[in-house]
Amino acid sequence: MKIVKTDPPAHLPAAEEFTWRENIVQGARTGSLGDLLIVRSPRRFKRFCTRDECVCFLAGSGHFKWARGETPFAAGECFRIGAEGEYEINGACEFIVAPSVN
Repeated sequence: MKIVKTDPPAHLPAAEEFTWRENIVQGARTGSLGDLLIVRSPRRFKRFCTRDECVCFLAGSGHFKWARGETPFAAGECFRIGAEGEYEINGACEFIVAPSVN
């Protein structure tokens, strides 16, 4: 697994465009819009990816935790997650997970 900072997509939908789920997942609110996932996490969110994906932070700051260490993030930044594996996003934040466009 590899986590690399990248340019954000030209357009990301607003949080209001997502369909929010009523149930809480890992202490976070989640929603979806097509193949996009939005997460409002108060502290920590674990994710297992099975394909390359992008994580774009709308608000907050913190760090990724993964098998090879930690990587900091802040609002407005976007990261490409390469290959299969588990990672953890630590920090109060809101982010969108999208399939990676190579």
